[in-house]
Amino acid sequence: PQPVQPQPHQPIQPMQPIQPIQPQPPMHPIQPLPPQPPLPPMFPIQPLPPMLPDLPLEAWPATDKTKR
Repeated sequence: PQPVQPQPHQPIQPMQPIQPIQPQPPMHPIQPLPPQPPLPPMFPIQPLPPMLPDLPLEAWPATDKTKR
């Protein structure tokens, strides 16, 4: 297979000069977005301690409370 080469009798047309785009008025005036109030801060997410047991505080042995 021979590599495709541009034919000598077909000179590459130079790039046509880009026509300057006429500035067109917008279809509707773009209204600036109203300043949105800052979102209220969500409740502070407390970092869960590692290996948090699914037991309620009442299920802890009484000896654990006395150590504190």
